[in-house]
Amino acid sequence: VRGVIMFCSISGEICQEPVVTKNGFVFEKRLIVKHIEAHGVCPLSGDALSVTDLIPVKVPTVTKPRQLVTTSLPGLMQSFQNEWDSLMLETYNLKKQLETSRLELSHALYQNDAACRVIARLVAERDSARRDLENLRQQVGLTGGPQFSRMDDGLQGLDNDIKTKLTTKSQLLSAERKTREPPPTLATPAAIKEYSAVKSYPPHKASSPGILCVDIHPTQQELTLTGGVDKTAVLFDQNTEKKISTLTGHSKEVTCTLFHPTQDLLITASNDSTIRLWAPSSTDDETHTSTRSYRTTHTFTKHKAEIIQISLHATHDYIVSASRDHTWAFHALTPCTTLIHVSEPDESPLTCAMLHPDGLILATGTHGNLIRIWDLKSQKNVATFQGYKGAITDLRFSENGYYLATCAADCQLKLWDLRGPKNINSLKLDVTASKLDYDYTGKYLAAATGKEIRIFTGKNLEYVTTLDGHVDNVTDVKFGKDALFLASTSMD
Repeated sequence: VRGVIMFCSISGEICQEPVVTKNGFVFEKRLIVKHIEAHGVCPLSGDALSVTDLIPVKVPTVTKPRQLVTTSLPGLMQSFQNEWDSLMLETYNLKKQLETSRLELSHALYQNDAACRVIARLVAERDSARRDLENLRQQVGLTGGPQFSRMDDGLQGLDNDIKTKLTTKSQLLSAERKTREPPPTLATPAAIKEYSAVKSYPPHKASSPGILCVDIHPTQQELTLTGGVDKTAVLFDQNTEKKISTLTGHSKEVTCTLFHPTQDLLITASNDSTIRLWAPSSTDDETHTSTRSYRTTHTFTKHKAEIIQISLHATHDYIVSASRDHTWAFHALTPCTTLIHVSEPDESPLTCAMLHPDGLILATGTHGNLIRIWDLKSQKNVATFQGYKGAITDLRFSENGYYLATCAADCQLKLWDLRGPKNINSLKLDVTASKLDYDYTGKYLAAATGKEIRIFTGKNLEYVTTLDGHVDNVTDVKFGKDALFLASTSMD
């Protein structure tokens, strides 16, 4: 009905959306719905009532009259004053919350600074304790105290005859080194700067790309022995550009290869935890350029994890192996037997190892950022080099017997003088060096850095040149005789 105005029986206000109950009462819909949801009865009669019992009533829209307070200047001023008061109250609350947040932030920063100071103090105390422990181990070793790292696994060890043999060889090599002069055919820095890629060979299977290691025969420089991701080692002749033999037997990647300098004997190590010795399958009088087959004559199985490096002793009768099972071992080639098996004191996985050119000490690098020097005859850790912040990636003794070059995952290349022992030079690279190699004279040092090979010289690690022929990470480098050439392998 036009002109009818309905009032809500609850609020007494004009209904915007009126509804009628079955008893005839009029309500504002939103108010009666809330009442029904709360109580379920009519607020006037007390009878049971549900939302479905409500009947909407259509009425003309009623415009609410303007409140009298906003129709006059004093009313408007009062409204503005109320708004201003509300705004000031909100501003005060925001400022109070800001001050509380500032106090909480200041307290958190103070706690963080205190925590950093405590951590720094604990790290310093830990490092000091490690140094004290290392000094104690060395003192105990020098006084004939108990062995910390020799594994009691029933091995025969080094008898007096072997120790005498090692000592005699070391004295002989040391005496020869004092009178040795660099050969006149040694490459000059200018010649090395002119290095360029001459040949590129893919001796391994294309289905399993990647060559992990390389060795050059000491006397037959045209021969190389590579180990690959395809679980094989390949004997290759650069002159004929042909494979001489493919050594198959390892069940995982071949990580290290060695030539025996005086025998037709090949040595390989693998991620399958074994070392294999290979000899020709027949005794036919074959030249080194002919195709031939090799068979495994012995397998060393002392390690329980991946073998990361092997090193041939100066007598050519023994090899050392290092493994990620945090141990290194000393093996005899004739007869084939493991003589000693030594564990890393901190039980950190080994990452590299090399025998000194004189053959009486061994250097090992660990995943725990340490370089240890071992007395081979007593198997005691006689020195420890620190200063890295990443796992040691490789190390190499210079042939002069005085220097040890090392690199680590923190991109640091360091040179150590064993007569100190002390660090005499450090070089910060822009990428991690993964492999190192000295030429036979010890004048040049090659470092595999990413897809490049960088060559340095002298104890100041003076930069010579960069070789960038690979398209993937370089995995190994080896100098040829007189540094006249260099062989490298890569994951490409």
